[in-house]
Amino acid sequence: MGALSTFSTNLNAEQSLDSLTRSRVTPRRLKSRLTEPRKKPSTVGGLLKSIQACAFPAILLGECADGLPFLVELGDPEMGATLVSCEKGTGKTHQLQVMAESATRLNAPSDVQIGVLTFKPDEWHSWERSAQHRKYLQGIYAWYDPWAEGLIQNLVDLAEARRGGDRTGADVLFIVDDLNFIEELSYEAQVNLHWLLEYGSQSHIWVAGAINAHLAADFSYWVDPFRTRIIGRVNSTENAGILGLVPNVWAGAVEPGTFRVRAGTEWRTYRLPLLGD
Repeated sequence: MGALSTFSTNLNAEQSLDSLTRSRVTPRRLKSRLTEPRKKPSTVGGLLKSIQACAFPAILLGECADGLPFLVELGDPEMGATLVSCEKGTGKTHQLQVMAESATRLNAPSDVQIGVLTFKPDEWHSWERSAQHRKYLQGIYAWYDPWAEGLIQNLVDLAEARRGGDRTGADVLFIVDDLNFIEELSYEAQVNLHWLLEYGSQSHIWVAGAINAHLAADFSYWVDPFRTRIIGRVNSTENAGILGLVPNVWAGAVEPGTFRVRAGTEWRTYRLPLLGD
């Protein structure tokens, strides 16, 4: 897996999710914890409020245990395509939406454009209704939409032009949710998408895909090209190993909305913020 460039504080992933057991909590301490006011949920806007404009394209992954934003620089080709995976209903689409929304807050439309391919376009309808988001959109398409293959072809053409020396234009964040519906595409479009997973980052086309964890083994051909892995709750140790690229990945106890990403030799843990301000 390629290096993951971040500018967040160091985080001990194992300590950040170390739950309090009954044997370690005295009644007095337990009472004080129950009466403490609940922390207001963080939002994408709130986390990014103190971030100055970046000199390079960047996106937000989530909130670290210390309350600071976990940002990723889209500048290292070795980072490659990014895969988000977890059990159904535990946050994979929300993670992609956090990444997409933060891209519009941290970057100008001339620096980053966004394309979305999903089985459920209605989950992204608010984007099409937003004048601010439309400035960034290359399109939101269902896997079965004929226009989806046109978007993939356009990105391949752009990548090849850039490989030929044309470095103009914005970086592209290409989001492919529900990767298991890949067979809705024609054979040619599947070949093109696989090529983008392998080589798109070399031309500043950053693919962020997502798949339900229980499908990892069945779609290993499509999972393998992703160099950067973000994993949430994964109930199967076998699937966690496939998705995390290393054996014995700790993921079964991860709460919904909590994810881990490997940066170098470490796993870092963070929570997803709410969308908006």
